[in-house]
Amino acid sequence: MTEVLKMGVASEPPSVAVQSLHPVPDIVCSVNEDKEKIRDNIEKNIQRGLPQVKPYETQEGKTVAIVLGGPTLKDTFPDLLEKRQNGMPVITVNGSHKYCMAGGLVPSAMIMLDSREFNNRFVYPLVEDCKYFISSQCHPSVFENLKDNKVWIWHCAGDDNFDLLKEVYGEEYYPIMGGATVALRAVHLLRMLGFPKFEMYGFDSCIMEDHHAYEQPENDGEEVLDVMVSGKEFLCTAAHYHQAKEFVDMISKTGEHYDLAVHGDGLISHIIKNPDSLKIKEEVV
Repeated sequence: MTEVLKMGVASEPPSVAVQSLHPVPDIVCSVNEDKEKIRDNIEKNIQRGLPQVKPYETQEGKTVAIVLGGPTLKDTFPDLLEKRQNGMPVITVNGSHKYCMAGGLVPSAMIMLDSREFNNRFVYPLVEDCKYFISSQCHPSVFENLKDNKVWIWHCAGDDNFDLLKEVYGEEYYPIMGGATVALRAVHLLRMLGFPKFEMYGFDSCIMEDHHAYEQPENDGEEVLDVMVSGKEFLCTAAHYHQAKEFVDMISKTGEHYDLAVHGDGLISHIIKNPDSLKIKEEVV
């Protein structure tokens, strides 16, 4: 199943009220390091002299596929592979890079955001012609692993480290908006690069048979919530739920135009049909 969203600034954004049936439980979303470690990463990485991701003119009609690691990637991968073989650019993130390579799909580019050191393994296998778009907050070991590859650095909007960027770049730096996850930042990064249309694979934000289409032990055993969208129940971690809420805000409140299709039958594909129906049903431990 593929759900398509087209929203533009010409139309009035719908009213969205993300209302919980129960208060949001106090579950920590351990998706990144603390602020001091992130700042230290940025300070080291911006000294590398790497080119920055900069705005490009919109490539009218150009579609790009973004590959996340959600469980529906297994079922939708044949469609993704066919599109890649027919010339569509494919962008991987984190563990979806290795998954695609193992399936015979060589990505056009890879995007990384998370600042934790264990993420340095996601760049493998290295691909000579792949472009690597790596956030300045990523662990320095990620950049070390890519020292012989084509790497561009990018910066997150909304953090407290613009003073560091100004010291190196002056006023010529280009913060990229988005939420706390690489999925949402990837959309805005690729918009900056001129892509107006997106096809999203593995963008589920829920647990189905597992939390990812591949093994990722860092997420094993996380606490989960029972979440409702349009009367359908989904099992989500706190990080999944917060990503879903940020997606609702992105498509409903910013007034920006998004032309994207979400493949699979995960939570996000159902949010597109009814974004104001996202609710927590109950906490499940």
